[in-house]
Amino acid sequence: EGLGDEFDVLAVDVNEIALRRLADRAQRGIAPSCHGRIRTVCADLADADTIISGDIISPDRDVIVVSLHACGAASDYAMNLAYKRDAPFAICPCCMAKSLTRREEGSYSMNASFKRSGATNNITYPRSRWLGDVMGLDDAKEGYEMLAKVADVGLGPQTPSQQRDHQRRAKMIVELDRLASSSENHEYETRLLSIQHHDPHVYGKGDLLLGAKVGSIAASVFRNLPTTLRQGREIAGMQQ
Repeated sequence: EGLGDEFDVLAVDVNEIALRRLADRAQRGIAPSCHGRIRTVCADLADADTIISGDIISPDRDVIVVSLHACGAASDYAMNLAYKRDAPFAICPCCMAKSLTRREEGSYSMNASFKRSGATNNITYPRSRWLGDVMGLDDAKEGYEMLAKVADVGLGPQTPSQQRDHQRRAKMIVELDRLASSSENHEYETRLLSIQHHDPHVYGKGDLLLGAKVGSIAASVFRNLPTTLRQGREIAGMQQ
């Protein structure tokens, strides 16, 4: 509703069963009027060139990349899809530590979540120069691994409130790192927001990463949103 007639949805997943369920639900109830506009493709998010190719997405179509709870490095793959077309993105990541598993071609099944959510050789952490400089060259890799793990499960014996606070701060730094990389390497305007009505006492899957190419219409919209990268850094205790 309100999107007009000139749009369609391309759903990408490695799980054919999930895609069949989406198509079935779209036809039966979630969005019956949009059923003909929803297409699915069973593909690995890491294969951005194939997904973004003219055979799947026409080169003359505007693109917006939306990703909800793509585990680990899959959120980085979704952002890479956006970069391929200078497209805006709205990404809600989860399961930070899964990104620490390195993929080795041909050595795993795509049915294994912790493997398909791992990073390929062209994805390195920290993502940004900003966080690498803050951590220091010698400690950056080890420090990031600790951050990702704390973002998922907290740090050592602690009260529930302490655990939530450590998780929140660590996850915010991980997400700010992703957004800083977008600005540094791809000239994107970025914002870090929270999904409305997300319960902060539940594991932090409510962070929303927004990005758009500097100078684009989407960037001008994002620029007026309340949370800025610098504000996020201050909350996370990582001021430059």
